Amino acid sequence: MIIQSLCRCYDILEGDENANIPKLGYSSANVSFALVISSDGVLSHIIDLRSDDKKPKPRNMDVPNQKSRSSGVFPYFVCENAKYVFGVEKLKRDTFETKFNLSSSEDNPAEYKVLEENGKEVTLVYRRSKECFEAFKAFHHSILDDLDDPGVRGFLTFLDEWNPEEFLENPKIHQYKDDLLAGGNCVFECDGSFLHQKTVVRNAWENYSQDEADGKFVSQCLVSGKLEPVSPIHQKIKGVVGAQSAGASLVSFNDDAFCSYGKKQSFNSSVSESSMFKYTTALNHLLSSQSNRIRIADTTVVFWAETNKKSCEDLVKFFFVPQETEKNEENQEIEKNEETNVEVSRVQDTSQIQQIEGILNKVRIGKKINQEDIGTDRDTNFYILGLSPNNARLAVRFWYVDSIGDLIERVARHHLDMEIIRDDYGPRYISVYRLLNETVPQSSDKKVVSPLLGGLIMRSILTNTVYPVSLYSAILSRVKVEGSINFVRVGFIKAYLLRLSRAGLSNVKQDMITMSLNEESSNVPYRLGRLFAALEKAQNDTNKEMKSTINSKYFSSASSTPAVVFPVLLKLAQHHITKSEWGFKSSQLIEQILMGVDEFPAYLNLEDQGMFMLGYYHQRKAFFTKKEVISSKEEPL
Repeated sequence: MIIQSLCRCYDILEGDENANIPKLGYSSANVSFALVISSDGVLSHIIDLRSDDKKPKPRNMDVPNQKSRSSGVFPYFVCENAKYVFGVEKLKRDTFETKFNLSSSEDNPAEYKVLEENGKEVTLVYRRSKECFEAFKAFHHSILDDLDDPGVRGFLTFLDEWNPEEFLENPKIHQYKDDLLAGGNCVFECDGSFLHQKTVVRNAWENYSQDEADGKFVSQCLVSGKLEPVSPIHQKIKGVVGAQSAGASLVSFNDDAFCSYGKKQSFNSSVSESSMFKYTTALNHLLSSQSNRIRIADTTVVFWAETNKKSCEDLVKFFFVPQETEKNEENQEIEKNEETNVEVSRVQDTSQIQQIEGILNKVRIGKKINQEDIGTDRDTNFYILGLSPNNARLAVRFWYVDSIGDLIERVARHHLDMEIIRDDYGPRYISVYRLLNETVPQSSDKKVVSPLLGGLIMRSILTNTVYPVSLYSAILSRVKVEGSINFVRVGFIKAYLLRLSRAGLSNVKQDMITMSLNEESSNVPYRLGRLFAALEKAQNDTNKEMKSTINSKYFSSASSTPAVVFPVLLKLAQHHITKSEWGFKSSQLIEQILMGVDEFPAYLNLEDQGMFMLGYYHQRKAFFTKKEVISSKEEPL
C-alpha cells in the first residue's frame, strides 16, 4: 500500500513541470564540481558548482541513475567522486596507520604511494583507489566507445592518459584538492556542455540500461501486476533524521530468516525495477522538500496529496507546524555536515492564518469544510507516512490515508480541543513538536522525547480518538516536578479530559471542561485547584518580592493528596490574610470556592489531578483577566 501510493505520487510529480523530478534511469545527485575536459583529453579547468553561502551547498542535478552500493567497487556513470575519477583518496592518519601496518601481509609500502600528508590526514594512491579508477575507466569505455563525438572522445582520452600519482602535479587540481577529496561528486564539461546532458551520451546510457534489464530475473511485480525485471536491491532513502547520511533502506533483506523459497535479497518482495525507481525517487523527493515533511520526536513525517495542487499540502503543514513568527526546531531545516548546523526558518503569511481561522470556526460550529476553504476537492486522497531510523534501515512508525477534507477537520478538532485562555503573545496554535517537548525537563539542553509518544499522539489526532495516557501522565509529572504550568501543558490537559469525556470514559461532563474559568463548576478537584491559586495569591499579596511560595513546596502533594495538605495551607493562609491589605477579598474568594467542597478527598487519580491543574491555571489567569476587563470598561468614561 505504501509503495503503491508512492508510485502514484511519482506519476503525478512526473506530470508537474515545477516538480523537477528525475525520469526513469536517472536520479538526483549533489554535485560540487564540473571538470572541464578539452577535446584532446586535458583537464583545462575546474568549475565550483557550489553555492556562495557561508557553508557552500552542492548543486542538485539529474544524472544517470546512481544505484545503492556497499563496500564493493561499483562506478557511477559520468558523475563520481575523486576516488573513482582520479584514483586518489584521503585517509585519516589513524586509519592509514591501521590499514597499512607493516606487520600485516595484506598491504606493504610498495602497494601505496603517499602524495601528501600532515599530522591528521594522508593523501595517497593505493591498490583500492587504483581499482576504483580502472573500473571507472573500463565502465565508460564499455558504454561510450562506439560514439563519434568530440567531447566524448576527449573524455575517454583523459581517462586513458590520466596517472593517479600525478594528481597534485596538476595546477588546476591544486586549488580545490581538499574539497575534491572530501567526497563531493564531479561531473564533466566537454564542448561547452555537461557530458551527462549530451543527447548521444543519454541515448548510450539508456541503451545500456535497457540491455542490463533484459538479462534480469523477470516476475510479476507486486505493485503494478506486470511481468517485469525484479529489482534485487532497492535505492537508499535519504533525509530521514537520525538515519545514516548515505541513506537507509525501506525494503531490504539482510538475513536468511527473512527470506523464503531460497530467494535472496529483494527478490523476496518481487518489486520491479520501474516500481522501485518510482517509489524511491518520489520518497526522496518528498523528503528533500520543506513543504512535504516535518519532524515529530525521532520520526520524520512526509505527507502528500493525490493532486499537483501544493496549496493543500502547505495548509496541512501549517496545521502540524503552526508557527507564525516563532523559530523552532521543527520548522527549521537542520542539516548536519561536518558537525555544522544550517538553520532556515519559515514564516507563515497572514492570509494562511486567516484561512486556518476560517476552517477552525467552521469545525467549531459543526459545519463541513468545502473546496473553497482548502483550495481543492475535499475528497482528494491524502497520505501521511512516519519514518524513524533503525540502523541502516527505516522503520514505518505510522501510515495514514484519508481524504484531505476529513484529515483537516480532524486536525482542526485537535487545535480546538487544545484551545485555552492565555496571554496575547506567543504562537496562536501549538505544534505537535512543541507539545512533545513539554514532556522533558525545561532545563535540559538536549530535549530527547520518547520515540513512542510521537506515533501515539499522531494516531490520536489523525483518528480523532482519546489522547495517549502516557503523554498525559508525562505532562502531569513535569508540572508537579517543576511546579510550572504553561498554556501548552494545560491546553493538552484540557484536551485530554475533553476527549475522555466525549468518549464516555469520564464522569466529568464536557460542558464542565472549559477554555477559561468556570465559577459554576461543582467538580471538587477543579475547585481545589482554584483554591490553591487563591491561597497562593493571598501569600503573594503579603510580599510581592517573595522568591518562594506554597507552589514550590506544596503543589505536587496538594494535587495528589489534598486531605493532607489543604488543612495546613488554610491555617497558613489566615496568617497571610491578616497581614495583607487585600485580605478581605482573598478571604471572600476562599469562602466562595469552599462552598462547593464538603470534604477534602484523600487521594486524586490522574483524571482528577488534571482537573485540579486546570482549575489552578484558570483561577490564576482570572486574577489578571478581570483587571483587564475592568480597565477596558472604564475607558469610555
